Amino acid sequence: MQSGGDEFLKSAALALQPRCHALVFIAALLLAPILSATTERCSPTWVDDFDGVLDPSVWRVVEGNGCDVGLCGWGNNELQHYAPHAIAVEDGTLGLTVTAADGLITSGKLVSEDLFYQRYGRFAARIKLPTGRGLWPAFWMMPQTDSPWPLAGEIDIMEWTGNEPNRLIGAAHFGPLPPQNVHYSETLLLPRRWDSDWHEFAVEWRPDSIQWEVDGRIHGTMTPADVAPHPWVFADAPFYLILNVAVGGTLGGDVQVADLPATMWVDWVKVHDLECMAP
Repeated sequence: MQSGGDEFLKSAALALQPRCHALVFIAALLLAPILSATTERCSPTWVDDFDGVLDPSVWRVVEGNGCDVGLCGWGNNELQHYAPHAIAVEDGTLGLTVTAADGLITSGKLVSEDLFYQRYGRFAARIKLPTGRGLWPAFWMMPQTDSPWPLAGEIDIMEWTGNEPNRLIGAAHFGPLPPQNVHYSETLLLPRRWDSDWHEFAVEWRPDSIQWEVDGRIHGTMTPADVAPHPWVFADAPFYLILNVAVGGTLGGDVQVADLPATMWVDWVKVHDLECMAP
């Protein structure tokens, strides 16, 4: 998921993608797990348990539908207006709620841009996905640079859509400027819906690999060999965090307003340093 007008370019590029690796695991999480290499011997470099109120020192609230910056629909034909009232912290849990009223769909988006960013480590969140056709929640990261997308990369820890509730997506975007940009993706399918329970979504990011995990199990790994002949840009800059629920758009698809309101709940977000991860 990409902010601004680049999201349209990114999504359009999926159909043009000359090099996309996708692994599909049916009922993979019901099989013998491949446990995460992260240890619990280290304290997180950063953690938000959402106790009390939203911390403005680490999260910035995004507002609007993008039109004020010339990117109506956030450049991706999305329907939502991001609004502060769609974001709430209740009983130690963050909620991003999608509602529809008077012809307007509102939702929530938080970014840690300029406030918290880190290069390498384990980036994880415990999330309960919202139920609703046309919803497109995501937990992802963008580089803390001024480089145009996707020259410095993008890491999508988790993307999911209510119109395909059994499918989970992890992806990375890189390569030259659109429309020559490319991506690598990992798709995980289950016989049950992903929005039926809480899950821990994570990536372990090292200088020479990015590893996607769900509930401590590895479901995909990307290395420089997987992105060749494109350069490995995932060693060049720290990345910041993003939590949001988009509505509709090129990935979210058809929206059923009758399914609203719907809330993505976040129990916590934790980041560990590279030194905390076993080789």
